[in-house]
Amino acid sequence: MDTLGFTFPEMGDNYTVQYEEDQGGMEVLYDITNIFLDAVIGGNFFPDGFLSEEKFPDLQSVESNFLDEVINNAQPIVMTNIPILVCIVLGLILSVVTLIGGIIFCCCCRKNKNSNGNENGFKKVMLSILLFLLLVVTSLGCMWFFLGAKTSQSGLDKIPEDIQDILHDGDLYMNNTVDELRYLLQENFDEVIVEFQDALSKVGANFKDFTETMKNEIQLHIIIDEASSFVELITNYTAIQGQMTSVLDSYTSMTTSLENIKKVADAELPDGLGCLTSSSEICNALNGASGILDGAFPSDLASTNFPTLPDEATQQLSTLSEYLNSIEGQIDAISANAIDEYFPTIQGEIEKIKDFLTEALDGLTEPIEDIQGEIFRNDNIANSLEDIRDNYFPYFHISLLVLGSLLVVILAVFMVGMCLGSCSKQGSGISSTGSGMMFLANCLFFFLAISLFILCTAFFTVGALGEKALCKTMADPGDSELVTFVNPLISSVLTDIYNQVRPETEEGEDIAVKFDLAQLISDMHNNTAIYPLLQLHYIFNIEKLTDWRVTYGIDPLIEDARKQIDQTINELVSLESNLNKEEIKAVAKEIDGIINMIDLTPLLDEALIIAIETGKTEIEELKTQLETLITDIENNGLPVPWKEEILANLQNIIEEFDVLKGNVQGLQASLRQILNLFGDEDSKFDMAGKVEVTFALVTAAFEYFRGDAVMIFFDESVGILTKVVDDYVNHAIDAAENHIGNTGPLSNIYNATYTEICLEIIAPFNAVWSGLGWCLLMILIPVTLVVSSLKKILVAKNQPQTLRPIDTNGYRNPKAARAASSEEVPMPSYNERSSRINAYETKSYQNGPPSSYQNGPPSSYQNGRQSSYQSRPPPPYQQSTRR
Repeated sequence: MDTLGFTFPEMGDNYTVQYEEDQGGMEVLYDITNIFLDAVIGGNFFPDGFLSEEKFPDLQSVESNFLDEVINNAQPIVMTNIPILVCIVLGLILSVVTLIGGIIFCCCCRKNKNSNGNENGFKKVMLSILLFLLLVVTSLGCMWFFLGAKTSQSGLDKIPEDIQDILHDGDLYMNNTVDELRYLLQENFDEVIVEFQDALSKVGANFKDFTETMKNEIQLHIIIDEASSFVELITNYTAIQGQMTSVLDSYTSMTTSLENIKKVADAELPDGLGCLTSSSEICNALNGASGILDGAFPSDLASTNFPTLPDEATQQLSTLSEYLNSIEGQIDAISANAIDEYFPTIQGEIEKIKDFLTEALDGLTEPIEDIQGEIFRNDNIANSLEDIRDNYFPYFHISLLVLGSLLVVILAVFMVGMCLGSCSKQGSGISSTGSGMMFLANCLFFFLAISLFILCTAFFTVGALGEKALCKTMADPGDSELVTFVNPLISSVLTDIYNQVRPETEEGEDIAVKFDLAQLISDMHNNTAIYPLLQLHYIFNIEKLTDWRVTYGIDPLIEDARKQIDQTINELVSLESNLNKEEIKAVAKEIDGIINMIDLTPLLDEALIIAIETGKTEIEELKTQLETLITDIENNGLPVPWKEEILANLQNIIEEFDVLKGNVQGLQASLRQILNLFGDEDSKFDMAGKVEVTFALVTAAFEYFRGDAVMIFFDESVGILTKVVDDYVNHAIDAAENHIGNTGPLSNIYNATYTEICLEIIAPFNAVWSGLGWCLLMILIPVTLVVSSLKKILVAKNQPQTLRPIDTNGYRNPKAARAASSEEVPMPSYNERSSRINAYETKSYQNGPPSSYQNGPPSSYQNGRQSSYQSRPPPPYQQSTRR
């Protein structure tokens, strides 16, 4: 029988989870951030051996010992996490440094210093260009910050919908898995039951075919026909005896009629005309009739005798025929009602398997449905996430926007101040305004940076720990210490669950489940079926279905049927002892002796029929001749009183010739028939040889029964029945291990979860703190230094190029002999323009001039130089002022 083709369920494939791993240009920012993160979080959270299975074999040990182990191993844990701790401490130190640096900056950078404008021009240009470049680079960090904030906010906004899709796909996957299990264990097994019924019908027909084949193999029909021929021989021999009697009776009747003719003719003819005393033509004709009759049927055949066969021959041969017919009946009984006879309850037992499979299905699906109800069909999860998103995430986003806006404002103030200072005259009011704006922006930065560094450190801590604990673990679970840590915990939990829901086998027997989460995730991505993935063989070992004949009591039924078949064969073989072969052989030999005593050759000669036909013809001619003679006598006027009687006897002879011919033909046919059956090549009767051949066939038949042909057929029939269930078992094992609950949808959910959490939330969040840190560090160090240097140049006052000498006569301080700047010489007011004294005053004083000026000018002005000095034309700036 061909392998049963099982149907498959139509599963829903309307999965909704979608994700896009390609993050476009943001991947550049993520890669830059990860360069730093990989160096910081490249190691483990805990020292080697801390998260070993020996310390934490189950959840109870974690709850009771984890905190104590952390305290006892605090120093190794700290040393393991030095890179992260250094970054955290560095962030806090930078916050303090910012505070100190801000105080120093604000206090020390307000003092203006004069400098040479010729020397500071080139510096101002170079510092302005450098500051511009620094601000551009810093603004990249700010853009970095905004892009990370926007992307992370987009990821956070999608969380409820994405979680809803994940829950939907997870529930759909569970539904499909349960439906596939149910279809396999129920609908497919219903197909097995239907196919098993067909197999039973086929086996019943095969039993009938086999018995016919077996009878042909042992030539039972030939044996029975031979035995029947033995019985028929007795019957035919008796019929031959009757046919021979009929032949002799016909011959006797003809001879009697001939004798009557002669007697009548002798008695009725006139004296001198009798056949006995006369040789007239009538007598000659009548005397010739005897010769005709002797020629048609030789007188020696008339003496042929078929002796009676012994009485025991009929009994023995009839018993043999009945015996062989009983063997045929026994063989036919093997297949008469094979299914009800040998497999009366097997179909019911097969149907009971479905009840067991239904119970197993319930044991598998009830935990799955519980999980669906608690997780995948729990609307509280999505609703809670929506509440968190709607109530809290907007504030987070707004806070990041405000924070980023402050940075943008600071950078904008820096840029405006730089432009004002760089594009204006050194020492001018616009230059001073630009310097003041940069100073103000720097002070504002120092004021904000104290908290921003702390915030950046907090963001870094959350992002780095999330990246290491979650994203790195999901991306490469095989190298994760956390996965190694949770493996025994998951194994412990699932061991307890499996021990609760698995069917009981041996009392006190417990299973120990070993799960490798990394391998499980890898197999999930390879679209492995759920059965081997979760090691569900601990709950229901489908491999045990291969022993279904033992498990469900089918083998005892088969063994009972086998014993019944064997008993039937033994009963059949035992019939051989009831066969009295020697007696039957003796009877056959006796019959051979009786029949072979008869010379059957003349009776079987084809010339006998010809002779009879010739005799009939001659008698008919004789009758015609007599009729002519009698007519002549009557024409002579003599009476012929015996005419009618003689002619009647002749007619009787003619008719008896027809009867004789038919009897002889029937006799010949019967003789030929028995000789064909029992005669040898010499036409001798050989019934004993036929009996020997028949008994040889009987012996071979019993040897066939003693062989294994019957049991081989029985095993083949059993194989046809069991193959139906075996095919189902193979189908079920293949479906469970390779098809049911293929984890492609779970892999899609896993990848979507990784994308949603790591690529769309944590990675952008890391871009937030990295962009913020970039801005803070750029402003704190290079921008602040350049701004400080540029500010000194912008607020510095240039020394004038028009100078005049000042006479030191009359001054004790030799430093008075210097070149006085025109700025030190006051411009005379319009009402004092002609006063010589006011022309030399550098300041106006509310309490009068200093005492050195109260006594008048120095003596040098009184020695004639005064007139000459005052006679000089005014300086150029005074002239331009007057104009």
